[in-house]
Amino acid sequence: MKVRLRSRAPSIKARLISSYLVILFIGGLTTSIVGSWIVSTTIMAQARRMVDHSMAMARTIYQHQADDVRRTIAVAASGTTIASYLARSNIEDLRTYLESLRRQGDFDFLGLADATGRVLLRTTQPSSRGDDLSWLEPVRAALSGRAATGAILAPTTFLAAEDPALAERARIRLMPTPRSRPGPPGELDSGLVLMSAAPVRGFDHRPLAALYGGILLNRDPSIVDRVWELVFKGERYDGKDVGAVTLFQGDVRIATTVKTTAGQRAIGTRVSEEVHRAVLERGGVWRGRAFVVNDWYISAYEPLRDPAGRVIGMLYVGLLEKAYTSIRDRVILSFFGIASVGFLLIAGITYYIIGSITRPIGELVEATRKIAAGHFDQEVSVRASGELALLAESFNAMVASLRKMRSDLEEWGRTLEDKVRRRTEELVAMHDRIAQAERLASLGKLSAGVAHEINNPLGAVLALTALTLEDLDPNDPARENLEEVVRQAERCRNIVRGLLEFARQSEPHVEPLDLNRVLEETLALVARQSMFFNIAVVKELDPDLPRVMGDRSQLQQVFMNLLLNAVQAMEEKGTITLVSRKVDGFVEVSITDTGCGIPPDKLGRIFDPFFTTKPSGKGVGLGLSIAYGIVTKHGGDIRVESEVGRGSTFTVRLPVMQPPAASLAGGEAGSGVAN
Repeated sequence: MKVRLRSRAPSIKARLISSYLVILFIGGLTTSIVGSWIVSTTIMAQARRMVDHSMAMARTIYQHQADDVRRTIAVAASGTTIASYLARSNIEDLRTYLESLRRQGDFDFLGLADATGRVLLRTTQPSSRGDDLSWLEPVRAALSGRAATGAILAPTTFLAAEDPALAERARIRLMPTPRSRPGPPGELDSGLVLMSAAPVRGFDHRPLAALYGGILLNRDPSIVDRVWELVFKGERYDGKDVGAVTLFQGDVRIATTVKTTAGQRAIGTRVSEEVHRAVLERGGVWRGRAFVVNDWYISAYEPLRDPAGRVIGMLYVGLLEKAYTSIRDRVILSFFGIASVGFLLIAGITYYIIGSITRPIGELVEATRKIAAGHFDQEVSVRASGELALLAESFNAMVASLRKMRSDLEEWGRTLEDKVRRRTEELVAMHDRIAQAERLASLGKLSAGVAHEINNPLGAVLALTALTLEDLDPNDPARENLEEVVRQAERCRNIVRGLLEFARQSEPHVEPLDLNRVLEETLALVARQSMFFNIAVVKELDPDLPRVMGDRSQLQQVFMNLLLNAVQAMEEKGTITLVSRKVDGFVEVSITDTGCGIPPDKLGRIFDPFFTTKPSGKGVGLGLSIAYGIVTKHGGDIRVESEVGRGSTFTVRLPVMQPPAASLAGGEAGSGVAN
């Protein structure tokens, strides 16, 4: 007789536990993978945003350097001093004057070319003159009557003529660099120069000569170090700087914070071949992962162009990639570690709970087996209905208890999440406000300090010039120039005084104000700036304008932001129309420009913080947002009307000051409210 053995099926406890663990494992693995991807994407996206911010800062600092060179040359060339020296053929005094100008502007070279482009005078090498510079684009533009500024490639022969030391600085030996485009060894035979030239006009207003000057960027770490200090603040990882900033001449690093393995600046190393093709050959912007000298960086490259539009170099910022990948890897490993511990903990709890649930059923099955086996001594009351009922009651009680516990945990979790989110938002907002306040306070102190320091030499200039005028004969030909010096110095003093008054800190003070006067005071403060020289101002101010309640300094800030925006929209040339009037219990002040206008799709966002229609590096999008906040706090509003190509009109509306109730009756019987 053969006996067939039936394989025992897995128990319900085993099936429940295995099924639940499979679901838990799949869900946990999916969650871990998705969470790791989100963490990795978020960290690397933050790094890319940091690179973009750093590039914007580097671009701004580079442009500020170019603007400083342009302004210094333009101001010096636009005066009559150089023309006067040339008219008198006073070359020695002219050289002394230009040398002081070169030192004040931190120029590496400064010179003067005649109307044919031949050098009249070099401050660094007075004996070197007569060579033709009309081949230089800025000099050629200045001789044609217009100023020009930009980066150029200056041959070492030109630099040697200006100063032999500059030629030595420009000669950078090319170093072999991994992943760079293959090229022969050697050294650079030119330098990247930030150069500006402007026409010097004679008394007949014709170009008499060209004043030119420049700064050699080769081996000059000032720009890259300033960006590095402002953006990266000396942050290091694993013994290396986290951030890197570089100026390229062609594909060669001429100023950089990147270090070689020996700890020296990587001057003379070359950019990778893929960046060379994207930026130097195609003239585009390159962002992404790049190999820099000896490590991988999250990088951004932008082309540098000469005045003719040719790509002659690059501006670079980057973040050390492993500084971010290490953070990403640690977070992902922690994520998987926590998930694994949680899985094991949940598996243990599941085993215990399912065992508790299935134990009464097992006891019922065991009792049934004993009865079926003939052990009738087992006693089952009402076919075990009482035990099943108790099991059902216990199960229901457990489910109810678990349901309540889950609800309490979810509610506690939501409350904790809301509290953490609110606290995080408060901390971020507080940090931003503190950082902005510190930057604005530092800028205010610096501006007030500079204005104060300028005021003292101006006073000395005025005093000494006045004494000299007293000793001069009325018919002396130099008297007219000295009187012009007095007038210009007084003008500078008034500008400085206005700046000091505007920068002076004071507590908010609400008082009755005449908006015509506030507008006139603000206009007087900014109208002396060079950007207003080609601006015509038309005033249509209501002389009977009612007063409003407000803080004078805050409203001055509103009008100053609107005036400066109008000038920038017109590119410092056009007409500004100022109109004030009373309309339906409000005082309106309109500022209209003849600028480029605002596209209709952007009108609804111009008052949003950090939104700007200006080119990159020309603004951060806070002026109109701040003005809107100030006017709103005063109970008014700002309206804008704009047409592309025709200009824009910004209208500030503030409520008319209400007379005190005690004097209102008397005002009705008399001549009305005083304005």
